[in-house]
Amino acid sequence: MRAARLLSENKTGRLCAVTFTRDAAAELKARTLQLCGEREAQRLAVGTFHSVALSQIRRLKHLSRIKLLSDGERMGILRRCYSQFKCHAPFEDVLSAIDRAKSQLGVPKFEDVEIEDVFHAYQGLLATERGMDFSDILLTVVNGIRDDSIKPLSIRWLLADEFQDADEIQTQWVIEHGKAGIECTIVGDDDQSLYSFRNALGYEGMQRVTQQLVSQEITLPVNYRCAPNILAHAATLIACNKLRANKAITAHRSNVGVINVHRVADRLDEAGRVAKAIKSSPGQTWAILARTNSLLEHVEAELMANAIPYRLSGGKSIWDGMVGSALVGLLKSVHSDNWTGMANALSMCGIKPELLNLDHSHKNCDQMLEKIRQHVPNEDVRAIKIIDGVRRGCADWRRQMADGNTSLAIYAATNWFSQYLKSDRGNLLKRLANIVAKLNGSLAQRLNTLTRLNSDTAAAEVVLSTLHGSKGLEFDNVWIIAAEDGNIPHPDSTEAEERRLFYVGMTRARNRLEISSSLDDGPESRFMREAELQ
Repeated sequence: MRAARLLSENKTGRLCAVTFTRDAAAELKARTLQLCGEREAQRLAVGTFHSVALSQIRRLKHLSRIKLLSDGERMGILRRCYSQFKCHAPFEDVLSAIDRAKSQLGVPKFEDVEIEDVFHAYQGLLATERGMDFSDILLTVVNGIRDDSIKPLSIRWLLADEFQDADEIQTQWVIEHGKAGIECTIVGDDDQSLYSFRNALGYEGMQRVTQQLVSQEITLPVNYRCAPNILAHAATLIACNKLRANKAITAHRSNVGVINVHRVADRLDEAGRVAKAIKSSPGQTWAILARTNSLLEHVEAELMANAIPYRLSGGKSIWDGMVGSALVGLLKSVHSDNWTGMANALSMCGIKPELLNLDHSHKNCDQMLEKIRQHVPNEDVRAIKIIDGVRRGCADWRRQMADGNTSLAIYAATNWFSQYLKSDRGNLLKRLANIVAKLNGSLAQRLNTLTRLNSDTAAAEVVLSTLHGSKGLEFDNVWIIAAEDGNIPHPDSTEAEERRLFYVGMTRARNRLEISSSLDDGPESRFMREAELQ
């Protein structure tokens, strides 16, 4: 590793290494010291881009007491400015535009004048309160180095890891240190650049450093992880991206891996095949990957039904998803007469929010359902059917639970609920209800059990993750689900970035790669054809 070699071979000089997360920084520091020895710890500084830049700011007397806003404080100020100027753009679009402006050099430019007004009002409030948000840190340092008000780091070497994820300001921060005479090394794989939605420059940023610092480009062409046939198909896919570094990656391993492609009937069929494959390969690690967390819900339900331990990498549990939380909320309302869960379930059934948000202070479920029924227009036959049905149902379900027939009450409530949902949500709802019904104890005890399911699975051999969340990880076996056009590639992203995302998923596999798509959910991803997997 370059950082360890520089410290070991040179008895003087300090090295700073930067990356993007605290966890990655801690791992980078530990690996470096393991190679070169703890004796070099005094000459090594490792942190995130922002933490290292903040230390540069703190050294300046006039900036040492600047207040760094928490995300909550930042959002509060932005919302105040957004409300003040009555901006017509959605708040999320305003946030994205301001974040994009703060990740670029030069005078911020906005296509929407109203968003520009919000930005200037926000920056004015920051100045008044002597505050700075996360995005201001690196921009302040870059501008400071340029006008000589801030000194570059007092180091001999600067190493930036995962540089394909750097935005314009982070890229310029490295360049300014290189111009100051510091020896800079950037490490990155442009084929794993997945964060353009966070304004990452990808290969363009790596080229910018190379050109401005007249750097030497070194390619590391050997892949030590993947079986050669898995790597070959992944390389064929990524070669369809035109703007990328010129490299020919070769496999270090010679033993051929297993690749299977599945065209399944629907998400239930897909989840069943995943669980069957996992059960038939004990002692091996698995990653089940999808474009979004919601696409993993049927697989999570199937793993729970088959008592297969798993852990979630970054995402929320199925019980925190739309369908799972609605089922739990409905059952809690039936048990405790609380309105919140019932309201969320009725919202999914299509009851209008103005009815659900009627004043419900000091009212239980039965009273609120009666009040809503009085406000439903007579011509709204569907809403009347839903409200009358759940009023009768609640009474029946509570009687069943009082008689000790809790599972019967769960199935009955689920059957009522599922008839008003789309078929895929209804099917998932029934699978989740089946899991709850098979637990022991009262309804309250079963709902409490759900919060503990898979809580002790840190060492589980099965991981559920999004494709984005899998970057940097590796497994014996990988199954990419929901590989349909519309999911991957997704219309909200560029085709080149989506292709890199699929490439990252494929190259997480050491020995076995399974890819599936559902007939029910659209045509197979065109990336399958590009990877010559059809």
